[in-house]
This record gives sequence, structure tokens and C-alpha cells, in this order.
Amino acid sequence: MTSVLADTDVLGVEVTDGLLELTLNRPDALNSLNLELKGALAEVLREITHDASVRAVLLTGAGRAFCAGGDVSEMDPTRSPEEARTRQQKLLSEVFLPLARTPKPVVAAVNGHAHGAGLSLALACDIVIAAETAPMSFGYVLRGLTPDCGITYFLPRLLGMAKTKDLLYSGRRFTGLEAAAMGLIAQAVPDENVVSVARERAQGLAQGATVAFALTKRMLDQSSQLSLEDLAEVEAYSQAVTRSTRDHAEGVASFTEKRAAVFQGL
Repeated sequence: MTSVLADTDVLGVEVTDGLLELTLNRPDALNSLNLELKGALAEVLREITHDASVRAVLLTGAGRAFCAGGDVSEMDPTRSPEEARTRQQKLLSEVFLPLARTPKPVVAAVNGHAHGAGLSLALACDIVIAAETAPMSFGYVLRGLTPDCGITYFLPRLLGMAKTKDLLYSGRRFTGLEAAAMGLIAQAVPDENVVSVARERAQGLAQGATVAFALTKRMLDQSSQLSLEDLAEVEAYSQAVTRSTRDHAEGVASFTEKRAAVFQGL
């Protein structure tokens, strides 16, 4: 394992049996995204893309929050529009896009407060499991701001335009239980179980056919931009690739032998 995948003051890092656990660790600031935390996330996400020893990722927060969004103490209203735009593009290109596009399956355990960019950080993951009472919101308009960090990409695809406008225009708070009911996240569980349930899910993914996961993720990302004909062609190509993997051979053998498959991600 490379030295990059190590704890920092603001980001807990642990790798066990192919599962990388990342814990946002600024509990006194509700794990808000300051420059140090953004940099730590960017470094780890950059490193794991081609690291075969990492087969799945679990992202959660320390304390009573997942992530409360941007760090207000680092927001400068006197910053020029060009400087603000450059900072935002850096955050997108180094954290949010790598998280959303990594070929590794990513599970978010939303253990508490998730607001604005913090909730977008969760939605950039593949599967979101939240505490039933976790407070969530997209409160940009309440601060006179427009949404950021990919929210206008994720929300319409998850909820449709009508519900997206309701949440973004009102900025209202809702719970993890409500988020699950509206289809924003995969599952809401009792607060005390959220990390253990999400970890179990992520561990299962880490032991799965990760080449197939990566290609499936890429196809789903492209599904809203491609025609049926083009997407069917991508499916055919992906099937050809996965049919040549050891994991496919193991999947067939385990079915024939009536046993659980042991995948290696190869």
C-alpha cells in the first residue's frame, strides 16, 4: 500500500480486505470542507484510481455529522468572481468528479448532518445509506447562493425536475427517512446502525466482481446521454470484456459447483 493512503489530521484512512474506509474528521466543525480536508480527499482519490488493492470505498463522518458543506470560515465575499470560479472548478475536478467517476464502487454512510456540498458529496457516491434522523438540506437560496458541487446534475437524475425544484427553491430540511422515501438515497436505517450497515454493504462490494462493477458504473453514467442503439453497443463491448475475466470463469464455476463465488477483481 502506498504511503499516500494514510491518516491525516482531517481524514481517517483504513484499508481492510480491499475496502478503503474514509472518515471525514473535523467533528467540531461538522466535518465541513476546508482547504485541508479537500486536499486530503483529493490526494486519496487520485491515488486509488489505479490501485488494485482498493476494491471498494466507504465514506462517512466523525461525530454527529457526515458533512455540513463548505467551511463558512473560509468563504470570502470579497473574492472576485473569477477567483471564486477557479476555486470551485478545482474542488469539482479534484474531489467531486474523481469521487463520482472512480471505477471503485463507493458507499456513503450518512451518519448525521449533510447539507449543501456535504450532501452532494454523499450523492456523488454509488450507494447512500443514511441514519433515519440525519438532517439534510440544500439551503443555498437561504444564503442567496446558487447550488454547486454537481447538485444540479445529481438531483434531477435521482428525483426528476419537479421534486428537484421543490428542494432547491425551498432550501427546506428533511431527514434520512424522508430522503429514502423520495428516492434520493438507497436506504435509511436506525441511527445507531448506519455505519455498520453501510460497512457490511461496502465489504460485500469489495469482495465482488469489481471489473463488472466498474463497467456497469460507466454504462449507467452514460445512459442518459446515449441512444438505445449506442448504449446497446457499449453493453456488447462490456460483455465481451467481462466474459474474458477470471471472475466470470469463477462465477460460472461456482454456479456449476453450487458454491459461493470467490472473486478476485481480475
